[in-house]
Amino acid sequence: MARRGERPPIGLTWVVTWPLSAAFAALVFLAAEEIHHPSRDVAPQAAPAAIGGPDWTARFPERIAAVDAALRKAPLRLPSPVEDERGSGPLRWTHRLYEIDLPRADQAQAEAAIEAVRGADPGLAVTAENSADGTDVRVGLDGLLVSTLRFRWASDATPTPQAPPRPRVAVVIGPLGDDLRVARQVVAIDGPVALGVRPFRPFSREVAELGRMFDREVLVQLDGSELRAGDTGRSAGATPAPTPDLDALLAAVPKAVGVAWQQGSGEKSRKADRHLLEELDRRQLLFIGERGRVSGKALPPPAVIAEAEADAVAAQLSALADKARSDGSAIGVGTPGDTTLQTLTQVLPEWRAAEIEVVPLSALAGSVNLSAR
Repeated sequence: MARRGERPPIGLTWVVTWPLSAAFAALVFLAAEEIHHPSRDVAPQAAPAAIGGPDWTARFPERIAAVDAALRKAPLRLPSPVEDERGSGPLRWTHRLYEIDLPRADQAQAEAAIEAVRGADPGLAVTAENSADGTDVRVGLDGLLVSTLRFRWASDATPTPQAPPRPRVAVVIGPLGDDLRVARQVVAIDGPVALGVRPFRPFSREVAELGRMFDREVLVQLDGSELRAGDTGRSAGATPAPTPDLDALLAAVPKAVGVAWQQGSGEKSRKADRHLLEELDRRQLLFIGERGRVSGKALPPPAVIAEAEADAVAAQLSALADKARSDGSAIGVGTPGDTTLQTLTQVLPEWRAAEIEVVPLSALAGSVNLSAR
């Protein structure tokens, strides 16, 4: 969308905005909130179910499905979307992000895809935002963002050899959950550092919510000593600890995108068993450990960053960067000690200057659905 005072860019005259019906005028401000902050959930009081009729909330998912069906019928091959859940309370829906690479010569296909949704619903609105190499088309329904089509325009000229992809590093800091002050130090780090949260600790839920507020991915961090809910009275060495109850773990650490399993040295410590891995795969959740994966896709095995003197921590982080350069990607799991946090804070800008990307864990897993948690 052109900035104020600028002429609309050529070739985007196909992007139109359908007016919202008067019955949903109270929801107009939500469209701006979703466009500027697309990752934020909508507060339940902002979209009362009474607006638009007594069955408005119940009908909203099927109306989204109709819009999505119209997009898929368009003369444009859509990839599998990245899905995430939006809203709260009685109003919840699935937002779908389609990332589409097209040469500019095929822009007519993009125009047809958007035209295909015209008339799919009277509450439909479409807006566009341009960048240097693409266009984000946002599809709203009654003022709520339901789909995003991210068109990345490839040059029509003869392609030049592409530079090799940059090495990527993801970092997890944990275990957290006993001290909220330490968790605040972690989220203050300038980078997408994931939070490893131990379940059933005094501040497990608060740390998970803090991570969500700062757009940091949260993992349930285990060492194999956790027992299934209801089995906490089992004696330490009587029988092997049962498979952790995944539902209980995810309830203790809300919005977790997966599990980080760090095998300890105690007698209760053990490897993640097959049943837990299968359940994580079924829900398409990350698993960071000896056999790291998401839905069967292998992830780099994590390197442990041990708390030590500053020079020793710096050497471990340097080795992690070297591993990313050689393998393409690397994952580091460190404890929230003062030296580790201070050294990591100093190293991250150096990595960026050396063209090493610091990325969220999910970036190493590809386009997956992390909304089944």
